[in-house]
Amino acid sequence: MRDTLVIDIETKKSFAEVGGEKNIRELGISVAGVYSYAKDAFFAFEEQELPKLEDLLSDTGHIIGFNINHFDIPVMEPYLDGVSFAKFAVTDMFEDAVNFLGHRVGLDGLAKATLGSGKTGHGLEALEWFKQGRIEEVKKYCLDDVRLTRDLYEYGKKHDHLLFESFIDGKIHSIPVSWGKEIKKPILQILEEAFDSRQRLSIEYVSSEDSDGLGFKKARLIDVYKIKPNGEIEAYCHLRQGLRNFRINRILKAEPTSDSYSVPQDFQHTLFT
Repeated sequence: MRDTLVIDIETKKSFAEVGGEKNIRELGISVAGVYSYAKDAFFAFEEQELPKLEDLLSDTGHIIGFNINHFDIPVMEPYLDGVSFAKFAVTDMFEDAVNFLGHRVGLDGLAKATLGSGKTGHGLEALEWFKQGRIEEVKKYCLDDVRLTRDLYEYGKKHDHLLFESFIDGKIHSIPVSWGKEIKKPILQILEEAFDSRQRLSIEYVSSEDSDGLGFKKARLIDVYKIKPNGEIEAYCHLRQGLRNFRINRILKAEPTSDSYSVPQDFQHTLFT
C-alpha cells in the first residue's frame, strides 16, 4: 500500500527578499518536515538531504499539508526534478477551509479551536533562526507544525469537521470536511432524487454552532420541501419538529429511507424557485 505523507517546509528567504510571491520558487528550503504514515515516523530534512524526501515520495500516493498546493509544492519543485506532484492525491486543509468559509484561516487558529493547542512559533521566527544557524530549532518548529497538521487531519477524518473561532462573533464554528470518505454519489443528486420521489432522508449534518451542547454533527431525518439556488434546502426536520434551512455543503451524508412524505400545498412543486 502506498504511503501518505504530511509535509511542511520552512524557507531560507522571505517573500520580501525574493521580490514577492511571483518568485516563490526562489525562497529555498531550510527544512522539510515530514510524517510518514507507513513508517509512523517524523523526519526533518535539511536542504542537502532533500533526495531522501524524494525517495519517500517515490512510494507515496497521498500528501497532506496546510496551503501545500500554493506554497509547499511550488517551493519544493525546483529541488525535486524527478517528482511529478500532479500524480498525488492532495489534501490541502487551508484550501478546503477557504473554499468553505470564503476567507482565510490560519493553522494556529484551527489547531487552538479544534485540538486545544496551537503553533509553537511563527514562520518569520524560523527564518531568523535559520539565518542565525539555529537549525535544530527550525527542525523542531517545522515538525511541530507537521504534528499539528497530522492531528487536525485525524480529527477531521474522525469527526467530519474542524473548528475555528470566528473573528465576526467570537464564537466557535465548524468547517465540514469529508477526508478519507468515498463519495459514491453527489449530495445534491441524492437530494434531488429524494425530492422527486418524496422519499424521507437520513442525513448527517454539521451545524455551524453547537447551540445545544450536543455536538456539531447530528443525525437527522428530513423531508425535502424545496431546493434553493443559493445552496440551501428547506426541509422538515424530524429532530427539531419543524421547518429548517440546511446548507447543502454542511450535509456530510444522505441516505434514502423506506418512508415517504407529502409536500404541503403552500410549497411550490419545483426543484428550484
